[in-house]
Amino acid sequence: MDESGVQFSIGPLFIFMHKKTTEFSFVLKKSKHGVGVFAMHNIKAETYLRVFGDENNPNDVAIIRKKKDIPEFFWQYCVDYGETMECPSDFGCMEVGWFINHSKKPNIYIREKEFYALRDILAGEEITTDYKLLGESEEEREEYYKK
Repeated sequence: MDESGVQFSIGPLFIFMHKKTTEFSFVLKKSKHGVGVFAMHNIKAETYLRVFGDENNPNDVAIIRKKKDIPEFFWQYCVDYGETMECPSDFGCMEVGWFINHSKKPNIYIREKEFYALRDILAGEEITTDYKLLGESEEEREEYYKK
């Protein structure tokens, strides 16, 4: 265990990080959906994913805005609740979590607005979630499944 409380374990083929990821765990890269979030090292199932920066300041990450006040281009980075949207607090300085793409077979899940590894994730693998779990309207969810 290192000073941050992170444990490393060595198996026959992989090194997995336990407990939570760090600022060196993810990178943005080109994906088949545009830009995606990719693991920089192996991540063990049930690990807390630090994709929105410092978990001690969750209110700095997102803000609820009136949809009519947001330029349409930026809607793709928001969670749509109808007349309001949950958006990055600063579109010019977005955390990597805003770039997590949708998958019908995700490798992470959301619990109380926190993200966790659903299964072991290998280094280089894209981080994906099921957008149905974001609380958006049925209409908005249908758009994701058309792709």
